[in-house]
Amino acid sequence: MVGRTRQTKTKTAGKTKKPLLASHQRSWLWGKNLVLETLASGRWPVHELYLADDLGADAAASELAQVRAHTPKFKPTRSSRTRIAQLCGTQDHQGYLARVGAYPYVEPGALRTRARTPALFLILDGVQDPFNLGAMLRSAEVFGVDGVFLGTQGCAGVNSLAARASAGAVNRLAIARVDSLPELIAELRRDAVRVVGTGLEADYALDACDLGGPTALVIGNEGTGLSPDVRTACNMLAKIPQDGGLNSLNAAAAAAVCLYETLRQRRQDVSVWGVTSISSRVMP
Repeated sequence: MVGRTRQTKTKTAGKTKKPLLASHQRSWLWGKNLVLETLASGRWPVHELYLADDLGADAAASELAQVRAHTPKFKPTRSSRTRIAQLCGTQDHQGYLARVGAYPYVEPGALRTRARTPALFLILDGVQDPFNLGAMLRSAEVFGVDGVFLGTQGCAGVNSLAARASAGAVNRLAIARVDSLPELIAELRRDAVRVVGTGLEADYALDACDLGGPTALVIGNEGTGLSPDVRTACNMLAKIPQDGGLNSLNAAAAAAVCLYETLRQRRQDVSVWGVTSISSRVMP
């Protein structure tokens, strides 16, 4: 588990030099689907919009109309594809580029109270790779997670790389940042949410655990897994059954399997075949 990252400031001539607002990973979103999804959701504030000057020949009129419909405060800037690539640092922009403000995280308390019944949360402990984070957020949206909690210590936040890897799921999910994951887990447990950590050292197979009630799944760091205090705070630990020779899946793949198993159990327990007995599953 990586410790808290310190933010350093550089002083020049007696003044504090602040990072540029339009940094590559923090403020730029690019690609047609991601930009249009961000505009349509209306959650992540868009400050500037760049469209390739040859886009009219490539894009349907309805797509351009959608852009105009969601940018009432300013007109999109038409620019060359070369200039757009210079701004975002990649050729893979498809002629769409947006400069956005800070990502709109949700307050942890509000995220918990607006969850459906039974609630399903995803807690990420020390996930550092933004591409892994984005893949996990994509799976969370697909499998109906009510909210995602990100730790602040050694954990990646939502930036342009995570947004692209999520296929726009960052605009559809409620995501909160939490200073103390053990305290969050304690609060969830007081609210009768079963908190299931994941790791190879677990005593129970994932499919033997009861995930039908209010549940929070915890995924750890890509290399070291769950931090000790988070592992101790969970109700129980579960592992994905494996038959192959490798010791584990990567964190993003593991998250997808855990979320699918939760959905599978919930759909199976009340299904077209009637109510399935869950008495044999582990309920700590």
